[in-house]
Amino acid sequence: MNIIRLELSKIIKYIGAFYLVCIFSSCITNKELEYFRTQRDDELVDYKQYDYRLQINDLLSIQISSVSEDKYDFFNKEQTANSQLMVYNPYLYGYLIEKDSTLELPMIGEVNAVGKTLQELEDLIQNSAIVYFKAPVVKVNILNFELDILGEVKSPNRYRIINPKINILDAIATAGDITEIGNRKKVKVIRLTDKDPRVFYLDLRDKNLASNSDFFLQPNDIVYVPPTNKRFYAFKNLPSVMSLGISAFTLYLLINKD
Repeated sequence: MNIIRLELSKIIKYIGAFYLVCIFSSCITNKELEYFRTQRDDELVDYKQYDYRLQINDLLSIQISSVSEDKYDFFNKEQTANSQLMVYNPYLYGYLIEKDSTLELPMIGEVNAVGKTLQELEDLIQNSAIVYFKAPVVKVNILNFELDILGEVKSPNRYRIINPKINILDAIATAGDITEIGNRKKVKVIRLTDKDPRVFYLDLRDKNLASNSDFFLQPNDIVYVPPTNKRFYAFKNLPSVMSLGISAFTLYLLINKD
């Protein structure tokens, strides 16, 4: 009987040792959950200024405000459109940049839009609109800027984006942040464009990421956060881990009880 007890005791010890090794080798530390890791609190981070430049197939909302009569009010379709219909089918009210890089506008005609920022396009349309409007003010927005944010985020979904200067951290925040087991060191971005289809990876812990042009996203980018390899022990599993440890320790005491 003592021999059996001794053997069981050894087995329990081996299991316990293996259990502890698994826990600490698979532990997700706070450092792995950080963004833009720095050595000091006052350390500077390089940041690259960015303006989105319009591309083929961008769908634009164009509004022209003026003190003149409203006889050219066809530019302000959104103000009179059915809001629900506008959400579900913005192509009824927007202006599409065609494959020849031009934008066809009522009265104004063709405007070369590809490669221009929103501000540059607003200035260009404003200069042409002076013929028809008194002191026109032009506002241009992108209607079909959408992102797919998938994988280990709290709210994976397809999101319509308002700000064309959105960066990868903005996108992650839109999806509710990365889960505890999401891999912040290798976030995949799939960019399927006619001009430059690419798949690349971003390390969200790298403090130099903001100086990288890939820090900013493009319409229809797919952001995928893969799971980390360390999945055995994560913060949300802590109660289960503690319960298993207590059970193993209790069993060990019962076996070695005199």
